[in-house]
Amino acid sequence: MELWQDEHGVLWELVQFGLDEIGGACIIRERNVLDSLDGDEREGDAVIARFGDPEAARDFLRDEGFEPA
Repeated sequence: MELWQDEHGVLWELVQFGLDEIGGACIIRERNVLDSLDGDEREGDAVIARFGDPEAARDFLRDEGFEPA
């Protein structure tokens, strides 16, 4: 998992599936901080985008104004 942050402090996570593979499917998700405050960290995750290649996902994040956190 990689954390990316924009200039406003919004955090998106790049999550890759099949970590033993060089490429592989991945998603970009955003966590709802308010849901984690009430004790359920898994509730409220929003999938922003899906990719078949992590490099394409990183390019998307940069285009959206995010940088590695």
